Amino acid sequence: MTGKSSIAGRRDSGRGGWLWGLIFVCLAAGIVAEGNFYYRNYEKHYRSEVERQLSAIADLKVGELVQWRKERLADGAVLFKNAAFSSLVRRVVEKQVDAEAQRQLQAWVEKCQTANQYDHVRLLDAQGVTRISVPAGRTGMSSTVAQRLPEILRAGQVTFQDFYRNEYDQRAYLAILVPILDESDARPPLGVLVLRIDPATYLYPFIQRWPTPSPTAETLLVRREGNEVVFLNELRFQRNAALTLRTPLDQKALPAARAASGQEGVMEGIDYRGVPVVAALRAIPDSPWFLVTRMDAAEVYAPLRERLWQMVVLIGALLFGAGGGIAMLWWQQRVRFYREGAETENKTRRLATVVRDSNDAITIQDFEGRITAWNRGAELMYGYSEAEALAANIDRLTTPGKVAEQKDFIRRLIAGEAITSFETQRVTKDGRVLDVWMTVTKLLDATGNPIGLASTERDITARKRAVEEVHKLNAELEQRVRDRTAELEAANQELEAFSYSVSHDLRAPLRAMDGFSMALLEDCAGKLDETAQDHLRRIRAGSQRMAELIDDLLNLSQVTRTEMRRERVDLTVMAEEIGAELRRLQPDREGNLVVAPALTADADARMLRLVLNNLLDNAWKFTSRRAQACIEVGARELDGQRVFFVRDNGAGFDMAYAGRLFGAFQRLHSTQEFEGTGIGLAIVQRIIHRHGGRVWAEGAVEQGAIVYFTVGKKGTDS
Repeated sequence: MTGKSSIAGRRDSGRGGWLWGLIFVCLAAGIVAEGNFYYRNYEKHYRSEVERQLSAIADLKVGELVQWRKERLADGAVLFKNAAFSSLVRRVVEKQVDAEAQRQLQAWVEKCQTANQYDHVRLLDAQGVTRISVPAGRTGMSSTVAQRLPEILRAGQVTFQDFYRNEYDQRAYLAILVPILDESDARPPLGVLVLRIDPATYLYPFIQRWPTPSPTAETLLVRREGNEVVFLNELRFQRNAALTLRTPLDQKALPAARAASGQEGVMEGIDYRGVPVVAALRAIPDSPWFLVTRMDAAEVYAPLRERLWQMVVLIGALLFGAGGGIAMLWWQQRVRFYREGAETENKTRRLATVVRDSNDAITIQDFEGRITAWNRGAELMYGYSEAEALAANIDRLTTPGKVAEQKDFIRRLIAGEAITSFETQRVTKDGRVLDVWMTVTKLLDATGNPIGLASTERDITARKRAVEEVHKLNAELEQRVRDRTAELEAANQELEAFSYSVSHDLRAPLRAMDGFSMALLEDCAGKLDETAQDHLRRIRAGSQRMAELIDDLLNLSQVTRTEMRRERVDLTVMAEEIGAELRRLQPDREGNLVVAPALTADADARMLRLVLNNLLDNAWKFTSRRAQACIEVGARELDGQRVFFVRDNGAGFDMAYAGRLFGAFQRLHSTQEFEGTGIGLAIVQRIIHRHGGRVWAEGAVEQGAIVYFTVGKKGTDS
């Protein structure tokens, strides 16, 4: 009978072992799955932030490069068809000796060179002979420019000479070529003014400037020549690369080649050094240039790798702890099983046999601390043989600081307190201190009185150190996050202060230009001919437009810094209010605004009003030439998402240029056709992107346009 019950008990114990194993597998799977989910989510948001930063830097540099090119062409336009300047050139070219004209012309050219910081200014007559060179003593004129002179004289337009290499000093330059025409268009051109630009003075430093510290970040300016991509600026990791470094256009992994092929967006690839990089690609409007802002993938993903190792350590520690806990519970069950077996068949002898043969550290002691059983696992863990342990007291294994705790533990156990586990410290034979976890079982005699205790002991020193290391790593990571956040906040504050400072410094001379021009027009109108008055009116218009551009730039920068607060927004009411204001400003316009009912979204109300205001203002503006303007605001379902739209029957646009619509200062119509600064749709795009949505447009020339936008999953219409 006893044998049968023992076999049944072992069978039940085996089934219990399988159950504990299954529990551990489920727990481990949950820990690993949760860790993997957390890391993947962190990786997704981190990459999105990296792409946003690269794209923002690329957009900023593209806008500034476009403005820089416009300013250089504007410098040439000041002297193009300038009657006073052309008269001086004609006097110098046609007369053998005209000292006064030569002196005045020399002064003009010198002011042009110093005021606009051109490297070299050269006046050539129609035969290509140099008449004036400022400053004197510079290298000869490049054959690249000389070969273009007949073309410039025939075309009669200010021309931008792209990057070229001067064979005299082997340096890279750009130039503005200004044909000098006679006051009478019937006469042949007088010559060409060459405004040479040294890109090393401003352009290269501006291109390489990066808003935040980075050991690998770099901006590349390239252009396409046949089946090759040519690098135009000096590179961070390769000397003398401008106009020298060329690569085949079919290298699809090279970001510069992809940009020169017309691709835009963010990509991962291999740069000119053969190093993996993450890059944002952009085309520079109205130029043959393409821009690449890139960082080494190793720098970009270094925080991800660090976070991955932290997760591995944390998951490993959790798995180790879970395994230890399960094992302890399992061993507690086993000890209970053996105790129950010993109660039926000589409890002490059977339990001592199990304790002695087990590979785990299992000991038995009485309440006086005398060790009565010592197994092989305890011998391996503490270094004492069975004979040495049985001749000693448990105090030999107890550290001095834990003696009182050990006695209190025994007292509580005798008093009947249910204690199944206990954490303490033990000293090995060679003096090492171990952190020990003890699955404790109180032993009873035949009458039910407590006579001692059996304990399964496990060394948890490594686990505690691992947990402490994880805590330390988390603390370091949190500090690094705080430091990085503080750096970003400081950079944003500095950028905002810089924006307002530049805005203020630029507005002051603009106000002076506008005010003095108006004073001249009002006070000296009788002394000025119509041409002079027209020049003054143009100066006023230019200064006022520049002020508008500054305001729009500030509005664009503030969109990304303003705190966003989502709430339920009624787009129907908002669109009708904006439409009423447009009609009030132009009561003579014939137009029909149709707004669908019950259009709502979860979004920032102030920002969404700015989106609708820009879209409806554009629709109202581009339908101004229609006898009856038709504008519609509505929504539709697309791929399970709510998509809002604004449709009009106005001037429309060519879909070939759809990619330029939402860039800063990108206009598909001249200011003579329709007013505007080209910043409204850029503001719309940034607001929509901040909401986690997207915006795009469709249209056809003279057949109207439609702009679609979403506000993210949380912001879709219910």
